[in-house]
Amino acid sequence: MSGLLDGLDPSQREAAEAVFGPVCIIAGAGTGKTRTVTHRLAYAVSTGQLHAERALAVTHSKKAAAELGERLSCLGVTGVDARTFHAGALRVAAQFWAVTGRPGESPVVLGERDSWRVWRDSLRSVTGKEPDNVTVREVTDEVAWARSRLVSPEDYQSASSSADRNPGVDPRTVTDAWQRYANRKAAIERVDFADLLEIAADVLHADPQAALRVRSRWAHVTVDEYQDTDPAQQRLLDAIVGDSQDVCVVGDPRQAIYSWKGADPGYLTDFPRRYPSARVINLERNYRSSPQILKWANRTAVDRTAKLLVATRPAGPSPKVHRLETESAEASWVAGATRRVLAAGTWPAQVAVLYRYNSAQARFEAAMTRAGIASRVAEDVTFFEREEIRSALARFGAFARAEPDRDGNELLSSVLGDAGFDPDSPPAGLGAARTRWESFQALAELVQGLSGGTGGGLSSDARSTLGEVNALARRNVDLGSDGVTLATLHRSKGLEWDVVFVVGMADGCVPSSFATTPAQLAEEERLLHVGITRARRELHLTWAAQNARGWDNRPSPYLEQLSAVSATPLPSPLAPSGRPSKRTRTRGRSPGAPSRPAAASVVLPAISSCAHCAEPLKGASSRRLGVCADCVRSAPGALGRIARQAIQVSLDAANATGNRPEKLLSGEGLLRLLDKRPSSAEEVAATLGVDLSGQWASRMVTVLDDS
Repeated sequence: MSGLLDGLDPSQREAAEAVFGPVCIIAGAGTGKTRTVTHRLAYAVSTGQLHAERALAVTHSKKAAAELGERLSCLGVTGVDARTFHAGALRVAAQFWAVTGRPGESPVVLGERDSWRVWRDSLRSVTGKEPDNVTVREVTDEVAWARSRLVSPEDYQSASSSADRNPGVDPRTVTDAWQRYANRKAAIERVDFADLLEIAADVLHADPQAALRVRSRWAHVTVDEYQDTDPAQQRLLDAIVGDSQDVCVVGDPRQAIYSWKGADPGYLTDFPRRYPSARVINLERNYRSSPQILKWANRTAVDRTAKLLVATRPAGPSPKVHRLETESAEASWVAGATRRVLAAGTWPAQVAVLYRYNSAQARFEAAMTRAGIASRVAEDVTFFEREEIRSALARFGAFARAEPDRDGNELLSSVLGDAGFDPDSPPAGLGAARTRWESFQALAELVQGLSGGTGGGLSSDARSTLGEVNALARRNVDLGSDGVTLATLHRSKGLEWDVVFVVGMADGCVPSSFATTPAQLAEEERLLHVGITRARRELHLTWAAQNARGWDNRPSPYLEQLSAVSATPLPSPLAPSGRPSKRTRTRGRSPGAPSRPAAASVVLPAISSCAHCAEPLKGASSRRLGVCADCVRSAPGALGRIARQAIQVSLDAANATGNRPEKLLSGEGLLRLLDKRPSSAEEVAATLGVDLSGQWASRMVTVLDDS
């Protein structure tokens, strides 16, 4: 059966022949990871070294498990148990349910709909009011993260604070609802998937006979995408493997992008330390991307445990960076470029537009629809199918039919306002509340950008506005699903296309403005690495000099890293690719307010380390200012003087109110104020990290208005 391995390259073959003992396969993007894993198992079974029924292949999704089984079947191997972590846990829990002491003959798992209902009931009993879907999602996401990290309800608040979770729900509400949810599950004799991981691991750790039977059944364990494993999954894996050395883990530290869900890539990078006799095999030969694209990929997310990717494909065009005037122009340019690519013969399904946040989806979905290009959203609903958008448009439609002559934009703003949307006060963090806010913001921007009004914006009546929106939604559906892929960078992992547009490459978006710690910034860079390595032949990175609200953007600092390998100079951040903008407002400025000094609105390259202490800068504002929160008060010139005056305002407010100064103005909040220079007390109060209002917020505006 040696012919089974003839099509593998030397590293893949080495991995396939390493049947026994601890094995760690570091598989870079596009290096044939799944091919190697399936050929390794098929080789071991076909040569008689392993009984298929004694092999367990663990994955993180049903889709991946099914693909693994299908590929093994194509290689003539059946019987290997390919399961997700949760499916494996269910198998163990069902087999040994009698020893758990729980009621019933076997575990009964709550379905998704029933689980949602129990969570809603639990929240209602805690808050005394009917919770909306956003609140339910916030709580369930937080509890899912906590349980994946083995955090108890008692420890959740401190763990959440340490991890800078910053959910849109009070931590006490989370823990109280969590406890009621657990009590309700026990009362109706049900379990959820997180329970299964816990129950299965508990049984195997506590019952030697049960552990012996499971380890005899699953004597050879392979774990795919090991960098995405969380502590709860690792605890079960340890219980299954025990003292055995026949475990193989496969993953890529440069594609570890799920720490916000609880994943710990340290399990992959520390595998050789946990298993000193482990064989570490690096797959470096990339079979997906052109050499030019790989040069860019190798400049991002460089990791001590991963080798640089080596090109095997023919040369292709150099990746390009495109600077557009506005976000609307960016979407239009991408749609136009896509039309040219399709006209040249590329199949629509081989083109993708990748963005950091879901909030960008509507803009590019609409641009593709206007251009007559079919698009589909990877593993997600279209913008107009989102629950919050359907609800808002249903209310808008009812009011528009009742008041057809009312201004369309004004009516939509009223409807969104009634739903709790404030365009100037986005929720903190990246939870469900933020996602809902971004959906409403995208809807408002989409309507404002529809044709038919003066200056490119819509000023028609509600009847016309409704017609435009409905027509756009219908055209989006009518174009079908076999089209250009729209996806977040996270959703793009595991996929590939001939032509890829990575859009929104502005500082504060890539990397996210919410990424402030070195670990968070490193994950943002890995996310960009994932996006770049999705492209086979052609790669475009785009960014807009001005966002939809008229605030100036700056290019992502990662573009500077990539410029060193660019065949042509990157577009100057000071030179628009189109005609000069007529608007020069800076971030945070209200319409009609006087402009700041030129230095405040000029787009400059971001700085990666503090000019005073040389420490890495955390967050978009600190990178733009070139100084960290600890050093800004001693910075020379106007910046340091204004920083000291701003701090004095917070000290005076603290003395007057009895609060701690750092509660009223955090270091990050100070940097945001110095960067955005809000021009009203309301904007000061709405700044993340700032808890000043009234006279103190007004005093802060005066300080920041120093010219």
